[in-house]
Amino acid sequence: MEAARQRTRNADERRSPQADDGGGAAEEYDPWTAWLYKPRTISVLLVGACLLIWASGALDPEGAASHSSVTSIKRGVLAMIAVFLAYCTLQAPSTILIRPHPAVWRLVHGLAVVYLVALTFLLFQNRDDARQFMKHLSPDLGVELPERSYGVDCRLYVPENPKNKFINIYETLFDEFVVAHVLGWWGKAVMIRNQSLLWVLSIGFELMELTFRHMLPNFNECWWDSIILDILICNWFGIWAGMHTVRYFDGKTYEWVGLSRQPSIMGKVKRSLSQFTPAQWDKDQWQPFMGPLRFIQVLFLCVVFMMVELNTFFLKFCLWIPPRNPLVVYRLILWWLIAIPTIREYNSYLQDRKPVKKVGAFCWLSVAICIVELLICMKFGHGLFHDPMPTWLVIFWSSAGAAFLIFLLAWSWRNHQKFRRKNV
Repeated sequence: MEAARQRTRNADERRSPQADDGGGAAEEYDPWTAWLYKPRTISVLLVGACLLIWASGALDPEGAASHSSVTSIKRGVLAMIAVFLAYCTLQAPSTILIRPHPAVWRLVHGLAVVYLVALTFLLFQNRDDARQFMKHLSPDLGVELPERSYGVDCRLYVPENPKNKFINIYETLFDEFVVAHVLGWWGKAVMIRNQSLLWVLSIGFELMELTFRHMLPNFNECWWDSIILDILICNWFGIWAGMHTVRYFDGKTYEWVGLSRQPSIMGKVKRSLSQFTPAQWDKDQWQPFMGPLRFIQVLFLCVVFMMVELNTFFLKFCLWIPPRNPLVVYRLILWWLIAIPTIREYNSYLQDRKPVKKVGAFCWLSVAICIVELLICMKFGHGLFHDPMPTWLVIFWSSAGAAFLIFLLAWSWRNHQKFRRKNV
């Protein structure tokens, strides 16, 4: 009897078939939570069918006919999305992430597909119809909005203001987007886990703001706002906090014990909360200076990151979406959820030595969404931006592009010469 109990304790956790959180660690099932990992496809199908019967009025056509055409269309679209997300949650391929549950990332995959399809539909509308269509998502939209400019008055000291002589600094420091700015850079640091790349992104986006400030008033910032507040305070603090978080998880010992084996209530609570942390922490090796190809691949990651951030501002401008609208927050949260497995997949793709390989599903979706967002901005922005790019900016980016091309060619030629000398 005692031997049987011992065997039960030793086998109380079994290996997961999707046992990889980017680091190849095996996730184990505990007897208390094993039921969460058992397939429930038939049960969910039956429950879903019952919900469809109730929501659609399939057994009560007269009651369903009382709804207006607009209401029926909205309910039908929502039901269509719900059915697709349910299918993805149950049947879509699992990703390399398993925490807190593989189904969570299958659901995120489904949400990304829905967002991509919705963007594709929006791309085929004209600008006015697209703006009016947004009212179906939020009734407050469809109204032209004034763009806020942060660079109207760049004085540090305003002597004529009776309430606060440093009103410009005060309003900038206590802007509601400062906290979001810091949290955004903390999230990027936790995902990318490379301080050099983070600073490239930080300085690169400020250059993007400088480049497109003639198009978007929102990018017209004071020098002290852009350099001191953004780069040296908000970005630095977010990167610093994020890298400390990375070092904390990197230094942990990942030896997971099942919930049933925790000796106390507090231990069970901590184990339950730790389910929302990685099963194993990856040490990402980006190595941008390994060669010209790797340099371009890592640079591509930075370009996509900056393009996603730029799309945020251009979409708001073209579709008349105010910064405080919930749709802006929902999009950022969705992009954050998509970016977590995307970066893991892309890093695994770069480190894979196979001669023939392909990127993961989330990588493909991320690039596709980014491209469609860019196409929407280009199509709907046509005719909205009348000021030409300043001549000095054209010269600067032309010179930078030429210098970059020469650098890559010289680097490639040098590597080619080394390779020839080795083979001689």
